[in-house]
Amino acid sequence: MERIVLEVDSALAKAWKNSSAALRAVYEKKIVAVLKEFKDAEVDENGFTKAQSDFLAKEAAKGFARYEWWNDEEMIAELDQIEADLKSGKDKGRSWEEVKETLLNKFKRDN
Repeated sequence: MERIVLEVDSALAKAWKNSSAALRAVYEKKIVAVLKEFKDAEVDENGFTKAQSDFLAKEAAKGFARYEWWNDEEMIAELDQIEADLKSGKDKGRSWEEVKETLLNKFKRDN
C-alpha cells in the first residue's frame, strides 16, 4: 500500500475535522481522482508530464532576465524616501523590541 501525506495549515485541518462526513466523502473522491490522474500520467525522467515540460520550455524560451532591484529607479526612489523619512523623524521606525514582540505574537496566534 502506498501512503500519501498532505500537509495543511491548522485552520484547514480544523475545518476538515468539523465538516460533515458527506462533505468529506465528496472531497475524498475528488482527491482520489486527482491522485489517480497523477499516478496514470506519463512522466519524463524529471517527473514532468509532456504538458509541463512544454510549458517550462516555452517559459524558458522567453528568456526572463534576473530582476536587479538596484537598477530599478522606482525601487531606489522608494528606498531613498524611506531613508529620508527615518532620518528626518517623519517616520519614527520601530525598535527591535517592537518587531520582536510582533513576530512572537504572530507566531503564538498561528500555533
